[in-house]
Amino acid sequence: MVTIPLKVSDELAGRLLPLQDRLPEIIELGLRQIKAQIDADAEANLSASKARVLAALASTGIVTLPKPAARLQARSRHTPIQADGPPASEIIIKARGAL
Repeated sequence: MVTIPLKVSDELAGRLLPLQDRLPEIIELGLRQIKAQIDADAEANLSASKARVLAALASTGIVTLPKPAARLQARSRHTPIQADGPPASEIIIKARGAL
């Protein structure tokens, strides 16, 4: 185990003394909270940067970006090809029976 010297104010020391046996747990929880905040800030910065890049590309007119509504549109179904002969399901059943 490593010992880390730490300077704190008298007021903070007074609050920490009753909890000194739980200090490692308190520090761990604080570090998790700080890391979560840093990750959230990084994600927000990345989203903002991505939005700026996409806006710049779209403003040039050289690159056209799909509109969000285009992703929501249902794809049209094509009509099946009409072919002579038995249905595919019958051909498969016959082929399985021959095995």
